[in-house]
Amino acid sequence: MANGYGIYYHANGAKYEGEWKDDFQHGFGIEIWTDDSIFEGYFQFGQKNGPGEYRWNDGSKYNGEWKNNKIDG
Repeated sequence: MANGYGIYYHANGAKYEGEWKDDFQHGFGIEIWTDDSIFEGYFQFGQKNGPGEYRWNDGSKYNGEWKNNKIDG
């Protein structure tokens, strides 16, 4: 997938639906893991960057900033 919008299934069973750029998750997207954890937010060249919400399968969540795939705030 080059640029645009699409759905991708990772080898580990996770699913990504959202924007792409140069074959990277880039822009707004939603990623769902096999344990039903969900990230909904912004990616930059394959990493979580910017505002986003991560919801763990136990119901807890973090809503805020991300930088280089890590919580930043």
